[in-house]
Amino acid sequence: MTILDATAHYLTLGYRQRHEARYFLDEDATSVTWQPDVYPEALAVARAHSRSTIIDLGCGRAGKLMALCQTDSRLKTVGVDHGDNIEWCRHHFPGLAWLKADLESTTELPLPPERVADSVVVCSDVLEHLVNPRAAVDLIVWLLDRGAARAVLSTPARDRRVGAGHMGPPLNPAHVREWTCQEFRAFLSSFPVHIERFDLTRSDDAGGGMTTQLAVLARLVEKS
Repeated sequence: MTILDATAHYLTLGYRQRHEARYFLDEDATSVTWQPDVYPEALAVARAHSRSTIIDLGCGRAGKLMALCQTDSRLKTVGVDHGDNIEWCRHHFPGLAWLKADLESTTELPLPPERVADSVVVCSDVLEHLVNPRAAVDLIVWLLDRGAARAVLSTPARDRRVGAGHMGPPLNPAHVREWTCQEFRAFLSSFPVHIERFDLTRSDDAGGGMTTQLAVLARLVEKS
């Protein structure tokens, strides 16, 4: 029987997380696109809900976000990150909105209410890099509660990549942890959100297989 540890982000009891996060400098020189279907899904969700803004939590150097802008010139974006990545974005795309925020601790953003209400949130390939991923999901809940239509999240599926029996630390040294599908769904279920969709998507566009978890979250509406 699998026992999930609520004190350790619902990982299987005994899983070994890293205790420090290595800053992820978004400098991939390969031609591989990781998690290539997540941002197009976020755009599709935005269109389905008549939203025109994508808020990208942990945008890195915003390559995927800028690729979305090329497919829809009307799209507005807000990139959120910290350190060298966000400074790089501000230098290379000075006319766009960039917010400096550490997702380990930030649970609110200085955005106008109407901007949030016009948005869909994406947080792709980020949570596994954070020692404290609850803060980032708390921020997502804050955005949903203030009118963001949906949040699209993705993270590696440990059970599909290396097997659920791999008890950490992750093979990728930049990852603090990797959840199985059961663990990640339990983790998300511990927040006041409605999990509208939960399935698998491609890890990359170079034949890596369906080894990435994708979740679409909505605001939890309490029943009267």
